[in-house]
Amino acid sequence: MRSDATTAATQVFVRKLADQAFARSAGAPLIAGNSVQLLYDSSDNFPAWKQAIAAAEESVFIEMYIVANDRFGREIRQLLMDKAAAGVKVCLLYDWLGSWKASLGGFFRPLASAGAEVRAYNPPTLTGGLTLLGRNHRKLIVVDRQTAFISGLCISSSWEGQPQAGIAPWRDTGLALRGPLLAEALAAFADSWASCGPPLDAHWLDFSTPIAECGTIAARLIATTPSTAHMMRLDMLIASFARRTLWLTDAYFMGTSTYLSALKQAARDGVDVRLLVPRSSDIRWIATVSRTMYRPLLESGVRVFEWNGPMIHAKTAVADGRWARIGSTNLNISSWLANREIDVAIEDETVAGELAARFLQDLQQSTEVVLSGHKRTPVLTQPRQRQPPSFLLPAASHAARSSASAAARQAARIGDALGAVVRGTRSIDTSEAAAFLTIGLALLALAVLVLLFPWLVAGPLAFLLLVSGGAIVLKALGLYRRRNEKKQQLAATKNNLKPPAPPAG
Repeated sequence: MRSDATTAATQVFVRKLADQAFARSAGAPLIAGNSVQLLYDSSDNFPAWKQAIAAAEESVFIEMYIVANDRFGREIRQLLMDKAAAGVKVCLLYDWLGSWKASLGGFFRPLASAGAEVRAYNPPTLTGGLTLLGRNHRKLIVVDRQTAFISGLCISSSWEGQPQAGIAPWRDTGLALRGPLLAEALAAFADSWASCGPPLDAHWLDFSTPIAECGTIAARLIATTPSTAHMMRLDMLIASFARRTLWLTDAYFMGTSTYLSALKQAARDGVDVRLLVPRSSDIRWIATVSRTMYRPLLESGVRVFEWNGPMIHAKTAVADGRWARIGSTNLNISSWLANREIDVAIEDETVAGELAARFLQDLQQSTEVVLSGHKRTPVLTQPRQRQPPSFLLPAASHAARSSASAAARQAARIGDALGAVVRGTRSIDTSEAAAFLTIGLALLALAVLVLLFPWLVAGPLAFLLLVSGGAIVLKALGLYRRRNEKKQQLAATKNNLKPPAPPAG
């Protein structure tokens, strides 16, 4: 009896600790009273977007990484043009790099001519420098300040595949959101909009009358920017707090060493950790880099699956059948630290259960990667039959397996992960010997090439220095000009305020 009471008390403590840690790490409050509808692939998401935009009466705000000049892109453009011409407030913020073909081709000019406001995020400039690395990777649509769509899908026909050529649609996940969390979604859009020009009129952000609750779902809207790392901290915490299951789907998996360590520790502690990634990716080199991370994960007990179709682009996570994340953030350093991203973290067993069921369905169309041979090389095989996930088993089974020692192990795992974040260090596994040897030999080979052919370094370095130096000089000249203008304005102001001279005599 005492052991059961201790275990229950420990579980309550861990839950409270998790709630507090999630709130601080995400930088976003848990807001209740929302309605969430999961939308799968272009077959669910695209019709929902078009229907909502076509019915818009007040406003349409879109923040999108890719807006393509293709069939679906032109269809959305026409809907937005019709709404703008009808007096609906239409604001479109697209990422310049993601939509560069459409931008250079004049795709957005008819939309602006129809009355819509169109802005490009982070277009190239002479003084831009390394800011080009940070992109607006969000996929957000807010209609009439009542419905928000958040997903991994962009405005592009690529997600629809090519049925005439036998190419299946891309696998992706999104959601339709209604309720009080809409205020956070609109604030996130307004912040991005203001980063590219004059801010949105204040009345569009006026929610003096709170948005009415329309559901029972509690969720956080996590809108990250290049100056924050909210999603990275939250992903780390989920890997640390998961007790039974942690199922991840990611399009461009290149986890940091600290995050990989958190996944491996969770798997060693008995958590059912599974990772679903593309086998064939639209960015091939990322898939290649992802595969270099398989072996240490597999040796720790993490199960890795590759999608059999042309591309799986979803960015989702589900843990313990009660927590889920859906949005635009990939498990890589670019999404975590350089981009603007937007995700919804949901704390609801119904939604998490549906997403978990969909994950298991996706695994049926995937191939598992296992270690094989005396060199323990990752190879593809057919997925093995496994028992049902632990959170789908009867509650009595959970209680039988729960123990104070398991809670203690989890506490130690959380401490290790948080310690790694603070110290910036982690232990190195023996399984990583081959990876370190490869890196070392590659560096030695590079050193030899530089010694034999110095121009390999001198040429690119000189170009980089010229571009960077020129950008800094232009920036300095601009600052000097602004300083002189301020001086002239100040002098003019003083002259205007100087009292008139007294009359002579």
